[in-house]
Amino acid sequence: MIRIKELRNERKLSQKDLALYFHVAQSTVSSWEKGVRDPDTDTVAALAAFFDVSTDYLLGKTDIRKPAGHPSIDDDDIKFALFGTTDIDDATLEDIKAYARFKREQYNKR
Repeated sequence: MIRIKELRNERKLSQKDLALYFHVAQSTVSSWEKGVRDPDTDTVAALAAFFDVSTDYLLGKTDIRKPAGHPSIDDDDIKFALFGTTDIDDATLEDIKAYARFKREQYNKR
């Protein structure tokens, strides 16, 4: 998992932050980053979704973050879809994203 550290650093997250989000020990994240241990298939998929990259990119099999045909969604897309405008303050948008992550976690636990 050579790219977890790179992607985590891009988001300015600590190993502890990532561990808390994925409900694993910080030492588990460290072992993923060092290549000592590999996450299971479900966790690879969840990590790819979290970082908005393909699993192939996450695993280092390609340098293309997301294949063509899978458009990424940016903050303005979210704002417009929910409110019909992009004039939404950043704090509100962060609250919406936090809620979406919470709901995704609930869904993934089913």
